[in-house]
Amino acid sequence: MWFKNIFHRRSRQPSRTVSSGSSPLFDEGFLRRLERLSLQAQKTLRGNPISGEHPGRHALPSSIFSDYRPYTVGDDIRYIDWNVYAGHNDLVLKLGEADQEVDIHLLLDVSRSMAWGNPPKLRVVLQLAGTLGYLSLTHSDRVHVVPFGSSALRPFGPARGKGRLMELLRYLEAVPYQQHTDLRAILHQHARACQRGGILVLCSDLLVSEGLNEGLQMLRPPRWQVMVFHMIDPQELVPSLHGPLDLVDSETGQQLSLMVNETLREAYRQKTIDWQEHLATTCARHGASYVPMLTTWPLERKIVPFLRTRRFLA
Repeated sequence: MWFKNIFHRRSRQPSRTVSSGSSPLFDEGFLRRLERLSLQAQKTLRGNPISGEHPGRHALPSSIFSDYRPYTVGDDIRYIDWNVYAGHNDLVLKLGEADQEVDIHLLLDVSRSMAWGNPPKLRVVLQLAGTLGYLSLTHSDRVHVVPFGSSALRPFGPARGKGRLMELLRYLEAVPYQQHTDLRAILHQHARACQRGGILVLCSDLLVSEGLNEGLQMLRPPRWQVMVFHMIDPQELVPSLHGPLDLVDSETGQQLSLMVNETLREAYRQKTIDWQEHLATTCARHGASYVPMLTTWPLERKIVPFLRTRRFLA
């Protein structure tokens, strides 16, 4: 089977990559079942009208009618509406929406905090990136994958066409962890490097959300369609911790000693609600969609239907 090597390969050493888990990242049957779905792009995005499957913002001469424009010298006479000419003696062209390809940008937080959880947050992110990348390659879009910590790592792409799928999956299996996250620098750098825009999916636990507001300022509609996938482990929402504890920040190494009781847990829960509301407001301010996502959700039975209800997949 053509997926065999990637789906059943195991790492023989405890590397710093997420693929060293006990089960393969991707499932052949699931990816094949995805083929009936596609990413939903806004018409305002700039794309290549020569190929692709997304409705474009430009109307071009077409046999499928949506509007008219006057005929000019050099236009293809195949698209003249001869019925209009016979009735009104006017030469007009039939116009239709031109399909286009768009650029799909997958920005993946690979800082040390993404190694936490059961399953690890990064494992879920890589499975999600493989899913979205597969859909993009299948439907003739151009895929860019950029893992990042304090700076961008070696990217994948731009790639187009289903023939690049195996290369994409192997790339995702080898993504390493980094120490810190710098959202502002990464988002600014990517916006400057990819000025044509497209669909951008940011996958992060947003534990260091400083810079998100400034970064999203560079990624506004109509050039960009941004989805912020907030990866959350259920223990982060309702922790089961109690008693005296010494906590260590996985990225900075900073230590905090505290006594966990019911009063502290309630204060934590309220702070968590305020934090998510702040993130949602920040995203909405810049035209981005905020999508909280639990890492324990099954990819096919929960995450994909959830994205369909949000009209990101159809």
